[in-house]
Amino acid sequence: MFLFSGLHKSSAQNQLLQSSHNVIRFTEDTFNFGTMPYGADASHKFGFQNISKEKICIREVKTSCGCTTPDYSTDPVKPHRKGFITAKYDSKRPGKFTKTMTVLVSDGEEIVLTIKGDIQAPEKVALPR
Repeated sequence: MFLFSGLHKSSAQNQLLQSSHNVIRFTEDTFNFGTMPYGADASHKFGFQNISKEKICIREVKTSCGCTTPDYSTDPVKPHRKGFITAKYDSKRPGKFTKTMTVLVSDGEEIVLTIKGDIQAPEKVALPR
């Protein structure tokens, strides 16, 4: 009974290790825009490389809110080739922000990318009297 239990546990651990392998490697997982003026271009391209032996696809990119818009490689990425995920933040929202994008890869892998920064309040324009 104990032997069977031990074998079952090892098999489950092996499945866990096999399913948690990485197939893509990002050059970075976080980007800080720093302090930016209101309405400035707040987009950043995250590059990645397929490090597996098979083609992979980005199935979907989920954002933490509607203020971040993703764009990404939609064609299959061959082994050792590169792809991208671009995050565009709506910089007409003053204040500090930290937003995430969850990347869903064809093999079931999920990677979280983060953007952050601080958008300055719009300058007040003096109206002529």
